[in-house]
Amino acid sequence: MKSKWLAIMLIVILAIVPGIFTWTMNTDVIAKAASTSMATQSWQASFSVALKKNKVTGDYVYVTTEKGQKVPATIELLEDQKTLVVKKLAPGSYQLHVKKEAFAQGGLNIDSQVIHFTIIETLTAVKSEKELQQYFKRLLTTERYVTTEEESADSAKSESKATANNESTTNNQVEGVEEGDIVVVKDGFIYTAKDQSITVVNAKDPNDLKLATSIKLKESQYISKLALYDNLLIAIGDEYIEKAGTSMVTASFYDISNPNNPKHVRDVGQEGYLQDIRITKDTLYLIGNMHPNYWILQEEKPTDLKPKTFDSVAGTEFKSLPLEKISILPNTMDGTYSLITAVDLKNGAKTTAKTKGYLGGSSGLYMSENALYLTTPIYESNEAVQSKKRVMDMIWMPTAADTQIFKWDVDGTALNFAGSTEVKGTVLNQYSMDEYKGNFRIFTTEGNTWDEKSTSYNHLFILDEHLKALGSVKGMAPGEKIYSARFMGEKAYVVTFKQVDPLFVIDVANPKKPEVLGELKIPGFSNYLHPLDETHLIGIGYDTEQRYDAYTKRNFTVTTNMKMSLFDVSDFHKPKEQSTVRIGGKGSYSDVQYNPKALFRNKEYNYFGFPVVLYEAGKEDDIVYQGQGAQIYEVTADKGIVLKGNIINGNSSEPYENWEQVVQRVVYIDDALYTIARNEVKSYQLKDFKSLDTLTIK
Repeated sequence: MKSKWLAIMLIVILAIVPGIFTWTMNTDVIAKAASTSMATQSWQASFSVALKKNKVTGDYVYVTTEKGQKVPATIELLEDQKTLVVKKLAPGSYQLHVKKEAFAQGGLNIDSQVIHFTIIETLTAVKSEKELQQYFKRLLTTERYVTTEEESADSAKSESKATANNESTTNNQVEGVEEGDIVVVKDGFIYTAKDQSITVVNAKDPNDLKLATSIKLKESQYISKLALYDNLLIAIGDEYIEKAGTSMVTASFYDISNPNNPKHVRDVGQEGYLQDIRITKDTLYLIGNMHPNYWILQEEKPTDLKPKTFDSVAGTEFKSLPLEKISILPNTMDGTYSLITAVDLKNGAKTTAKTKGYLGGSSGLYMSENALYLTTPIYESNEAVQSKKRVMDMIWMPTAADTQIFKWDVDGTALNFAGSTEVKGTVLNQYSMDEYKGNFRIFTTEGNTWDEKSTSYNHLFILDEHLKALGSVKGMAPGEKIYSARFMGEKAYVVTFKQVDPLFVIDVANPKKPEVLGELKIPGFSNYLHPLDETHLIGIGYDTEQRYDAYTKRNFTVTTNMKMSLFDVSDFHKPKEQSTVRIGGKGSYSDVQYNPKALFRNKEYNYFGFPVVLYEAGKEDDIVYQGQGAQIYEVTADKGIVLKGNIINGNSSEPYENWEQVVQRVVYIDDALYTIARNEVKSYQLKDFKSLDTLTIK
């Protein structure tokens, strides 16, 4: 009997002790808050521990000046119970005070919190090296820059600007804004980037292709884009600079007045990695990100955390960006720089480049002729584990939740920060963004389709020129996510998917009251939408099929063949799939599905085409290689989609495609079509696709 009671007491003690241990254990409150915010926006702080709604009052949560004087402010607790939003503060320096009694887990040994922040009216430059280093030191602190109170006393068009000759141009998103590509065409010459070189092909006679020259770059320089401006060829890429001990985004300029003998003009560089480029109104913009090694501050060693730049026009030295060219973006706390270099291309691009750095990295980009927009995801703590009794809940597990938008007005090499804002959800790519009549439109997906406990939703937000909300459409296609989007003036189109492909037609003529007009549900989905005319859209993506998993006893969706569709939206309330073609079988793919630059267009013949790699389904889940090359379709509102050119090179003995021979781009010059691979260029007659010549590139 005694042993029985001892056993019971032991079980009780074992059950109680973990609770006692958890209750008495010290807990660090982790917060996420920006050091600065614009006066036109709210400022917010998110905590790893929930707060009590009834304690968000002036006694427990309040704002003071740096000198400790309370100031009136509107403070709200969001639905997640962990985020405080502070509004209606004049420009100045402040402290947010959160007493320990305000935290829901107040029984834990939690300290009261004080967070320092600044409200600004306009974006200003960093004033000193000390201010810059303090910014990075706050990132290094385990409490993430939180101290305890005890310690502190246009209408988007796909066609680019017309050239004087009848030849291919880049498939740009916005008319008048050049984006560059790995292949460009000018005056009968084809320029193609290949690793550390640029191949120049004389294609004036399609029956006799000639290698005009090959521009050799440095072994450490990898070219990812080419762009043209008058007689300038610009090669953009990433390069490791041993002398500077860092990687840099570089732009090398060549005079191609004589394509057979290009002349090197200059080099421009900014530290970090390339995000993208744009050319508009005679100006080249290099946009990239740079991650400084601020961890070295823990070793108390002096270090230069400013980005390096280089301009051969100004000299041979790599220079640190001056402090007056560095700013901290509002509502961000990020150790990454967004760098923007602007180069005036007029008169041979001989003037000095201008670079600005902004603390706060970016991942998305959209540019019109007059404005640049950068986007970055906003992270929140992981709410997957709901238990409030375990200290493990305090671990900061970031997941992308919302999107922050930054805007610059651009005028040549002058960039002026115009403002920032936040929207719910995350953005897919540049085609989910658009500017029209000064207003910015953006599609986002909120949540994750794989999270069964939290339904995903899709939204459209319309903002004015100051990034103030005008109108929105929220909650489209619950449980799905956006796969492609396209804005066409006063209409917007978006494809969402999980099991079927809904195409939504949205009227955005009134920016204050956008409205879903129609919806089409079909199997599969489109990765890319391209306008044919005002009432027809081309969609390129995949077919899908439903399968059953015997283990989970659930249906799931898999992709099968590629698919090209023509959508008729002449009746906006009843969109329909007018025509469709299936391309290859399971495993087939094209670069155009993920990179619209690979789309071939020819207005004269109404041709649209793209490179393809074809597979067919084999036994069970195997796929069998069929060949690679390009397919060209005639696409019209009257006839739909008609295959015209099936330029496929196949070898049944090959198990998969040869990377060197895979067609990367398809272009035309006058009456000839050309396919460009890494190791060869082939020419064909445009009217019937008869093979003309092959040039091997070594």
